[in-house]
Amino acid sequence: MDNTLVDELGASVRPGIITLLEELKAESHILKLWTSSTRERAKTILHSHKIHSYFSDFLFREDYDPKNIGKNKDIRKVGGSILVDDDPKEIAFVQSLGLKGVLVSAYRKSSKPPESDLQRIREAVYEKGRSFWG
Repeated sequence: MDNTLVDELGASVRPGIITLLEELKAESHILKLWTSSTRERAKTILHSHKIHSYFSDFLFREDYDPKNIGKNKDIRKVGGSILVDDDPKEIAFVQSLGLKGVLVSAYRKSSKPPESDLQRIREAVYEKGRSFWG
């Protein structure tokens, strides 16, 4: 969520991401959110930007790394096939499992992320099928 869907403060949404989420949901892709943010923080941000409705399920820090020790996002545990993240370590981890990882530029409020990030997500989703975590 942080730096992937929204900026580091949760103040603004990544340019173009709403359109992408709308496209994927309209095509019946299953979108689930896995975030290192706490449940309370994430829900506040997702609801304030009205992006919670694009996701069918959520995994928050408390669900997989309650002590915040840096556990990896093991999307096998939830049947995921693709992880979209701005952290190269998370992408390398899912790729080491034989799954797809899409590295996107960290979105900061003061930056304009490359449009190629969204295109790489589209390509990965259409290549893999109907289920992705990110």
